Amino acid sequence: MKKSVDAPLVPLAFILFGLLGLVSAIKVGEWTNFIFPMLFLLLAAVYLHTPLIGKYRIIKKSSCGIKYRKKCSNFRFRNWSWSFLIEIARHLQHPGKIIGIDIWNKQDQANNSFENTKKLIVEQQLADVSELLTADMVKLPFKGNNFNYVVASLSIHNLKPAYKRQAAIQEAFRVLKKGGRMVIIDIEHVGEYQKFLQQLGAKEISISNTGINGMYAGLFTKVLIAKK
Repeated sequence: MKKSVDAPLVPLAFILFGLLGLVSAIKVGEWTNFIFPMLFLLLAAVYLHTPLIGKYRIIKKSSCGIKYRKKCSNFRFRNWSWSFLIEIARHLQHPGKIIGIDIWNKQDQANNSFENTKKLIVEQQLADVSELLTADMVKLPFKGNNFNYVVASLSIHNLKPAYKRQAAIQEAFRVLKKGGRMVIIDIEHVGEYQKFLQQLGAKEISISNTGINGMYAGLFTKVLIAKK
């Protein structure tokens, strides 16, 4: 599976500042001048670890609780989500089905397109249990009480202001079946999502940290799981 980096300009900037700092430190010759460039390079390494290695560990662990042969909906936005879609689809058997949606924004994820994702699904021989749609997470094209699982990965935090994030949570909760579970993986506003879900009547809400596998420099990935 081809791997790509979320917001690739960020680690590139860390590497550039780090290398420029090292050149300057070498010229000056003072060991203290090496601290900040080495810090930038360390941040770049930690950042790159997440999309290239860490996220796959998080996805595998998060998907372990899904009981397969169920109907899932995967609200896509970055390559975390197509990775999640592939991981779940691999275990599904007909009539099980997973539906992935996205607005296909390339700003935050290189090669994020309907065509590339569809090609990947076909190559993985998962087309019979997978479907892709172009849709907005704040206005889902599904009837209520329709899915056993809803997954949103690194997506809802992109919505601003807060009422838009609340709308996305409400929509996800609306299409979830009674007793179904919602999995939200995100780097911001997770406590906010918890409050929204509590107001909607969600049960068994848990939040877990992902450690170094979910670190984007100073941002830390968390996993929220809730039951309707």
